[in-house]
Amino acid sequence: MLLIFVQSGALEGGAAQCSALRGGAAAGLVSSPAAQHAFRPAGRSAVRLQEWAARPAWESADMPTYDYRNQTFPVILAGMRRCREDRGAIPALLEQLVERDFFSYFPVNLITPCMYFPSGDAGCEMATCEIRAARERDIPPAVIARDREEYNFLIDGWVSKDMPSDFTEYFDLRESASRNTGYNGQRVWRFIHTNLCFQKRLQQEEMGWKRDFNRLVSGMHAVVDCEIIEDIGLSEEGRCEYRRRLRDEPGSILNLYYAYMLTLSAIREVSKGPSFESCAYLGDASIPPLMRALTSDDLLASDSVQSAAASLRAHASSPDFAVWKLRLRTRHLKLIMGCVECNVCKVHGTVLVIGLASTLQVLLGDDGSRDATQPAEERPDPLKLDRVSLGSLVATAAKLSRACATVERFREFDGEDLSQAYFGAPRPHADPS
Repeated sequence: MLLIFVQSGALEGGAAQCSALRGGAAAGLVSSPAAQHAFRPAGRSAVRLQEWAARPAWESADMPTYDYRNQTFPVILAGMRRCREDRGAIPALLEQLVERDFFSYFPVNLITPCMYFPSGDAGCEMATCEIRAARERDIPPAVIARDREEYNFLIDGWVSKDMPSDFTEYFDLRESASRNTGYNGQRVWRFIHTNLCFQKRLQQEEMGWKRDFNRLVSGMHAVVDCEIIEDIGLSEEGRCEYRRRLRDEPGSILNLYYAYMLTLSAIREVSKGPSFESCAYLGDASIPPLMRALTSDDLLASDSVQSAAASLRAHASSPDFAVWKLRLRTRHLKLIMGCVECNVCKVHGTVLVIGLASTLQVLLGDDGSRDATQPAEERPDPLKLDRVSLGSLVATAAKLSRACATVERFREFDGEDLSQAYFGAPRPHADPS
């Protein structure tokens, strides 16, 4: 699906082997620094890129990794083990929910410009990058009516959605599944990891909230990698990509489970809000029983899963915590989707970003702590999500659930040491939580 590029550029030997299997950089499977910058769009854009005199430092910076090993590490590891051992009914419930209109139709503006770096004149020209918008007559009128009513948002909130307009189309994720398009989105991922993820003071104990955000972005990237290798399948090529993108990428698998646990915790929190039972779900009477079954599942309430959200909130209580920096970054994550030139990738990436931003809103609130610093009637209710945000939250949880299942299938297929699959390369020292 989205933006084919490993998080930090895994071992060059593995990348070379994968390139041999898939035809090298043409398939978007580049890894070494030299190879990463060898890819250029064809035609007039190639000439334009050659004329750039001075490229920003992030274009050639080393890619960061997010395998923070210390106090939070065993907490996340315990939650991951619980998720692996007791998946229960959650995957099936999530899959049933995303088959409903409420959780499958999303408005996305595909012509949003790239505002972060010069881009090519045209998007991805491969047929695999194309996505068909839902026909207007197929979109439930209740979806459009509700989205047109729910257009209010906070200017400095966690994220803003694409509003229904002449430039915005609806996409049905049931008809437009994510897939391995072959699109090379390395430049977008490089910008995200080197500019939007936190880079400074990460070793300091009180900066746990920065590391939490980086973990969440790493988990988002792992989802994309899982969707790619799932499409490739259980083959030698798939094994090679699994090792390069996930197994040998420090922290990748652990952060995937971390993001999964946070979304599950957010869904459980939403069920405590005043609008949970009153939501009509566009009149679909089959949804409330499924949502109640999901939010009452023992896995969501388990201490090992809830500990991920508890750790996030504990880090948010630090005197150095600046919630506005998190909200700013989730808004930029949404906006940088305009730089993605693969339409399939842009649609699924947009839903994923809104889902993760909604997760943070629910767990931290608009002020970052959910503390009652104002009278309840004067505070925005972070548990009250509009349809697009709630739909994205559940759709993102479903994506994370599938990704975790993909990891387990490839882990068994790979047959390598489990510690490598969970933890990545060994680290010589422990970092702050």
